[in-house]
Amino acid sequence: MMAFTLIGTLIYLFGGVQSSGIFYALCVAMGFGIGYWAMFVTVGAEQFGTNLRATAATTVPNMVRGLLIPMTLGYQYLKPSLHVINAGAIVGLVAFAIGFYCILTIPETHGKDLDYLEE
Repeated sequence: MMAFTLIGTLIYLFGGVQSSGIFYALCVAMGFGIGYWAMFVTVGAEQFGTNLRATAATTVPNMVRGLLIPMTLGYQYLKPSLHVINAGAIVGLVAFAIGFYCILTIPETHGKDLDYLEE
């Protein structure tokens, strides 16, 4: 789903969309790809025992929202030298790279007993 969103983002930035119909279709396609957010919250919550799962499910998305501040600062720093589109692309690629790294390195919870308590 993240790869689908990455492709949609690259088309959005560099595809030269010329009509409103294509623009709206691209927005709908990217909306389907962004469904990984629900999986992201679920996987984040599964990394913790039952006593912390609800806390993790609410904290993890807020941490992501909090990262908007450094992303905006990075964009503002890059914008004068790289211009608007390229600065946004660089910030987006860094965010996607971190996301893909996390997906590849997070421990798998399939078959793991999730009914445990942190001590």
